[in-house]
Amino acid sequence: MTTDTDASKPLKRRDGRSPAYPFIPIQKALEKIAALYGQEKAHAAPLASALSAWGYSVKSSGGRQTLATMKYYGLVEITGEGDARMVKVSEMARRILLDTREDDTEKRALIREVALMPVAHKTLYQKYNTGLASDGTVRHFLTVEKGFNEDAAKELLAEFKQTASFIGLYQPDNRVDKLDELDDDGDDEKPPSVKVGDKVQVTVAGVDTFPDGATVLGFSDDGAWVYTDQSSSAAKLEEVTLIEAVVAPPIVERPLVPDHLLKRKDDEAPKGSRRAVFPLDEGDVALVFPEGLSSEGLKELGQYLDIFLKKEVKKAGSKPN
Repeated sequence: MTTDTDASKPLKRRDGRSPAYPFIPIQKALEKIAALYGQEKAHAAPLASALSAWGYSVKSSGGRQTLATMKYYGLVEITGEGDARMVKVSEMARRILLDTREDDTEKRALIREVALMPVAHKTLYQKYNTGLASDGTVRHFLTVEKGFNEDAAKELLAEFKQTASFIGLYQPDNRVDKLDELDDDGDDEKPPSVKVGDKVQVTVAGVDTFPDGATVLGFSDDGAWVYTDQSSSAAKLEEVTLIEAVVAPPIVERPLVPDHLLKRKDDEAPKGSRRAVFPLDEGDVALVFPEGLSSEGLKELGQYLDIFLKKEVKKAGSKPN
């Protein structure tokens, strides 16, 4: 088992949220993935075993940040949730580790690819593709234009400099002249594909917010923020990771009873259907449903109603009295 000096250091909690960014530079990440591969080879390992390969315990904040960073780089594949997660060396990482050829051109290209995979790194390189500006200018860009807090901006800049130096990013023969290449590397630059009812995790500065995940209740009007059942505050979409997609399709924003049914007389329902009315202080709520629903159909209807009611309760709670 390897032990890092930073594994025993307490991590200072930062004020304010920042977008996700790597906790360690690519050279250290490659050392850690080599340690994991040396211990587990190509097998998926329990979370505790993976973290132990890096000198951390399951409850260590440094371990959680390192795991998130390895995912940002695309060096690991993670399945499951919470402490039951399984961690496996990714195919990309395996190709890097097993390439011992004297001609290391392909290996260096792969390392550069994973080094630029984190969204924070792509952001910096797209802004400064010919070379970094002064530290003050870069930190200003990160804090004012990209929403990083001061501590996070300093840490990201220091880490990115080490990564860029390691891969020779700004050397003429290594520069990615066509920035379109960055848009094709990995999916983490694109907003995660999540929908109402999905189970997700929110990761802030490499730390998972909800031990058992959270259920998506809705989105902000611009789609940039996600509301869940585990917090009264919205989370940035870029901080959300899908754990499990909802089995039933999401609820579509429309009246429970279609317009053509609302025009029917009082208790009239279409043939083969039943109509239930629920009297509320604000008015009656009508529900029309097929006769003879199966137990599976009733369960699915319950999922719909549960998600719908959670969304409506959250909406009602945000309105002034």
